[in-house]
Amino acid sequence: MKHALEVLNSASRQTAIAMLTPLVELSGWVGEATVDARPFASDAALAEALVETILKAGLERRVAMFRVHPELAGREALTGNMTVASQSEQGRLGLLSLAADDLARLSRLNAAYRMRFGYPFIIALHRIEDLQSLFATFEQRLGATAVEEHTTTLAEIASVICARAAKAFGPDAVFPEIPTLSPTEPLE
Repeated sequence: MKHALEVLNSASRQTAIAMLTPLVELSGWVGEATVDARPFASDAALAEALVETILKAGLERRVAMFRVHPELAGREALTGNMTVASQSEQGRLGLLSLAADDLARLSRLNAAYRMRFGYPFIIALHRIEDLQSLFATFEQRLGATAVEEHTTTLAEIASVICARAAKAFGPDAVFPEIPTLSPTEPLE
C-alpha cells in the first residue's frame, strides 16, 4: 500500500485535482489552483497551500465560495444533496435527524444569518462538542460585523480543510495497491 500523500504527489494533474476537490466544499477551483504546488511534504503543508489559495482569491470569489456551502440541517441535508464529508460532519452532531423544535430553531438561525451576511453560516463542526454549543456559537456570531464574520468564516473553512486533509492525507492515510495482471494471466 502507498501512502495517500505519495499517491497525490505522483498522480496526474487531473487525478490530483480530483483528490483535492473533497477537501474544499464544492469549490474545485481551489484544488485546481493549488495542485501545481506539489509535491506536498505533509497533510499540513497541503492544507496550508489550499488555504493560501483561498486567501489570495479576491473578495468576490471567497464570498462565492461561502455561498455554495450547505446550510446546517438545511435544504441540502433534507434532500440528501450534500457532499459525503458534509453529511458525516453534520451527522456527527445529529443535524440530519433533529427534533422538530431544534430544526425550527436552526432554520430561524440559518435564515437570520443568510439575511444578515448573504451566505450560509459556516463552522468547523469537528470542533463543536454538542448541539447546545453549536446554537450558542451560532447566536454569538450573528452579532458580528460583516468584516469580523468574513474573517471568522475564513478561519472556520481553514479548520475544516486542515481536518479533511489530515484524514485523507495524514500519517495513517494509505491507498491500496491496485493489482495489475501480467500479460500471461488469464482474465476470469
